[in-house]
Amino acid sequence: MKIPTTVASLTLAVLGASALSACGGGGDDDNVVGAYQIGGTLSGLGAGKNLVLLNNNSDELALSANGGFQFATRLASGAAYSVAVKTQPAGQNCSVHNGSGHAMADIGNVAVTCVVSGGGSGGSTGPTQGVAGVVGEWVQGTCVAVNGTGARQYIRVTKTGDNGVQFDHGLVQYAAVNCTGASSLVGTPTPSGSVSFSRSSATSTAAANWGLWTYPSGQAYTVWVKKGEDTLCLIGDSNPSVLPTPAAAESYADLSITAGACYTRH
Repeated sequence: MKIPTTVASLTLAVLGASALSACGGGGDDDNVVGAYQIGGTLSGLGAGKNLVLLNNNSDELALSANGGFQFATRLASGAAYSVAVKTQPAGQNCSVHNGSGHAMADIGNVAVTCVVSGGGSGGSTGPTQGVAGVVGEWVQGTCVAVNGTGARQYIRVTKTGDNGVQFDHGLVQYAAVNCTGASSLVGTPTPSGSVSFSRSSATSTAAANWGLWTYPSGQAYTVWVKKGEDTLCLIGDSNPSVLPTPAAAESYADLSITAGACYTRH
């Protein structure tokens, strides 16, 4: 994915494709009819709850815990697969992402995410999800010395609808080279485009929001991960997502936080 140079400094890290391992949900000798297994990852399912999935309206798989899963029936090379929810867990709504295609190899990127019916995180109290959680002014962790002063990247995020935001970027300048003391915004923030979020989900400590980012010279996919209430990470993504679950997105965000690439409330 190409990130425009005007916002490359916002540290939207471009991720390469990664394979997801799958486990459980049927042994190698169960219902074998072809070469390839269909599986993925379940996240957000509340404790003590149960979910039933179907593949191609026939292969049924009951799940009671988050993590990797595999359908019992293997598919022949090129055969179509279509994963859907047969039975929802009580009080939750689960959705399937990357759920259909043709099996040209083992499939491990089906993502099933569950949230409390009407919104929220899958049975746990986590950070604010969705547009409201990312609105505000944010400064990046990395401090850069500029002509005897300190500076940090700055973004201002505003709501444009129920599932959309637009954001601007700029610099905040500090009196000291270590970015302490008085600070002020340098000039007028530059428009960075808009993001239309298509879904959100959360762990107990982070909320992930997946969307399409439209910037002045093109479009790209992105995941915005909010760690707690005061840290925001902007991560480059692809379609289908290479970080399909909130847990995977949070793990990558943790690396970005350590590197000083994420933002805190200004």
